[in-house]
Amino acid sequence: MSVISIPRKIYINAIASEGETELNAFDNCLVKSGLPQVSLIKVTSILPRDIIVINDPPNLPLGCNVPTIYAVYSSCEKGKLLAGALAIGWTDGPTLVAEFASEGMSKEKAEKEALFRLEKMAEARGLRIIKKIVVSVDHVVEKCGCVLVFAAEVE
Repeated sequence: MSVISIPRKIYINAIASEGETELNAFDNCLVKSGLPQVSLIKVTSILPRDIIVINDPPNLPLGCNVPTIYAVYSSCEKGKLLAGALAIGWTDGPTLVAEFASEGMSKEKAEKEALFRLEKMAEARGLRIIKKIVVSVDHVVEKCGCVLVFAAEVE
């Protein structure tokens, strides 16, 4: 068995949810995203150039481990604004992904930050971004809130 894989498809999403605790808020994001049955394994932000993006939850096996590029931010401070964004940039080399989540900003500001990070990743590699997409979410905490943005390998 090899631990090296080359993803062909990724499922992307930007989700916000509430829960009784920060952990429950995060778990509720997974449920809301359509991935309640898997464990996310955090990986860094490089994908193949021919990666295919899907927007509908995949049917993954119960209990599987899913390599995922993600950012998450949780808080139990009522009224706090949380935001997250994930930017994907196709280049003539690899596909780059910049993920970001924080507090005290709108999803539009989170998008700008993710896009800035994406541009800097391309610049560091001497690459030009040909096409890009961004997903984002923001959320005002009611009890314990969470924002989650991700690109999960599904094939």
